[in-house]
Amino acid sequence: MKVKELLTSFGPLKAFNLVKDSATSLSKGYAFCEYVDVSVTDQAVAGLNGMQLGDKKLIVQRASVGAKNANPTAIIEAPVTLQVPGLQTLQNTGIPTEVLCLLNMVMPEELVDDEDYEEILEDIREECCKYGNVRSIEIPRPVDGLEVPGCGKIFVEYVSASDCQKAMQALTGRKFANRVVVTKYYDPDMYHRHEF
Repeated sequence: MKVKELLTSFGPLKAFNLVKDSATSLSKGYAFCEYVDVSVTDQAVAGLNGMQLGDKKLIVQRASVGAKNANPTAIIEAPVTLQVPGLQTLQNTGIPTEVLCLLNMVMPEELVDDEDYEEILEDIREECCKYGNVRSIEIPRPVDGLEVPGCGKIFVEYVSASDCQKAMQALTGRKFANRVVVTKYYDPDMYHRHEF
C-alpha cells in the first residue's frame, strides 16, 4: 500500500512529489501533493492526519505555499524511518494472532451517537464474519473529556489465527466509507486486558 493510494482515495491528484535524497535517491519520508479538486485537500488532511501506519503516525497538513497560499496542498510527513514507497512492509506485520486491528475505518466522532455506533458495529460484524468465526468485536468509543485508548480503531477477535489471516488479506486496502483500510495483528493478551 503506498501513500499515493491513500491520497487518491480522497480524489484525483494533480501533482504528487515524493521528496528523495539526491545522493541516495531514497525517500526522505515525506511528500507533497496537490488535488485536482482543491476542496478535497481539507478532507484528506482530516482523514489522514494522525493515522497510524504500523508504529508510525502520519503527519498531514497544508503546505504553506508562499504567503498567498494560492496553491493549497496537503503535505504528508512521516518519520524518515518510514520509507514511503515501501509501506507494503507493514502488510502482514508480525506473526498472525487471533485479533485483527483495523485502522482508518471509523472516526471517533462517528461513534458518539448510539444508533450510528450500533450500525457501524453491525456492518463490521457482517463483513468480518465472511472470513471466519468472530468471537468478539471491540470499538472503543469517545468519552467526553477523556482520552480513550484505541478510540478510532476497531478490534476483531477471531476463533483462530488462520481466520484472522484470511480477514487481513481480504480487508487490507479495502475502502470503507471512502477511507482505505489499514490492518495489523494485535496481541490477544493486550486485547483481553483492554489495553488498546
